[in-house]
Amino acid sequence: MRSPTTAASDPHSFNADSYSLLERRVLGPVRELSGRYFFRPLVLVLARVGVSPNGVSALQIPLGLIFVWTVGPYPRLAFLLMIAAIFLDGLDGALARHSGRASAFGALWDQFCDHLREILVVAGLAWAGAASGLWATLYAFTYPTFNLTLALANRYDTPLPWAIKSYLTLYPFIFLYLWWGIDWLNVGLILSILAMGLAIAQGLYRLRRVMQ
Repeated sequence: MRSPTTAASDPHSFNADSYSLLERRVLGPVRELSGRYFFRPLVLVLARVGVSPNGVSALQIPLGLIFVWTVGPYPRLAFLLMIAAIFLDGLDGALARHSGRASAFGALWDQFCDHLREILVVAGLAWAGAASGLWATLYAFTYPTFNLTLALANRYDTPLPWAIKSYLTLYPFIFLYLWWGIDWLNVGLILSILAMGLAIAQGLYRLRRVMQ
C-alpha cells in the first residue's frame, strides 16, 4: 500500500477522483463509447476552434444559476437546463481526452463545477418551495463531504468498493418534479443523504485504518 508521503509526491500514480471501484469499472467503457460515438462530432468542432475543456466545465455554473431563477415559474425549462448541464459534464471530459488536455487540475475543476451546479440545483428547488430547506441544507453539506471522502479514500489507495450517488437517488425525483409536477423531492433528498452518509462512514473507517 502506498504511504501518504508517496501519495503526496506522486499525485498521478493512482486515482484520486471521487469514484468507487464499481463506478470506475462502469464509467470506463461508457466514457470510451460516448467519446467515440455520442460526443465525437461536437468534440471535433470544439477541438478545431480551440475551445478549452475547462471552459466547457465552467458553463455548468451559469446554467445552475439560471436554473435557480427558472425552476419556479418555468420548471420544464429548468429540466432542459439540467439536462444541458449533465451533457456538458460528459462533454468536457471527452474534449479533454481527445485534445490531449486532460490533467489533474482539469479533473479537479470539473468536479468543482459539478459540485457548484449540483448545490445550485438543490438550492433552487428549495427556494421555489418544492423541497424542504432543512433537507436541502443537509444535502448541501453532505454532498461535498461524501465526494471528499471518496477522493481521500482513492488518494490513500483504499477505494470504496461501491457508493450510491445522487444521480441514482435524487435525480429521478428531480425529473419527476420538473416535468410532471410530482413532488417527492424530500424523499429523494433523504434517500441521498442516507446513502451518502453510509458511504462516508465506510470511507472514514477505511481511512482510519491506513492513516494511523
